[in-house]
Amino acid sequence: MALLDLDNIAPRLEGNSMISIPHYKIKDGKYAVYVIKVAIDSTIWTIERRYSDFVAFDLQRFEDRKKSFLPPKKLIRNLDLEFLDERRIELEKYIRTVVELDLWLQRRRKQYALPSLVAHFLDFHEYDSFFRTSDERNVRIMICVHEPAEGFEGGYRWRNEVL
Repeated sequence: MALLDLDNIAPRLEGNSMISIPHYKIKDGKYAVYVIKVAIDSTIWTIERRYSDFVAFDLQRFEDRKKSFLPPKKLIRNLDLEFLDERRIELEKYIRTVVELDLWLQRRRKQYALPSLVAHFLDFHEYDSFFRTSDERNVRIMICVHEPAEGFEGGYRWRNEVL
């Protein structure tokens, strides 16, 4: 889990620019990657994810749901610029909604961590400071163990323990 100061994040992500997908790149003329920008306080990073990475993430995050909320896959002319821009907008709405939902659930549970699957998809594990926090009551340190994950390119599933 990635620890966050949830009280300082706007309840609805439209109120901040924590996550956005400002553009996409076409790689080798064969496929597109979507550039996800994450901004937490003064730390900003970008991640590149293919549509198939979003599909694998969606299957893991919502494994009991029959219908996905991802934009549909297109088999023919899937590198059409208009199509890619529309998909970029829909993927941004999707990932912001998922994060917004998880932040809301964590607030209700009075927990201050982003679920590990979401945190990993957004590469929080690359930024050690988000895995440690202290509050007035205690200090929580996350031990994150890499486990190869099935499903998305270069992915890991995180097993977490709180000390």
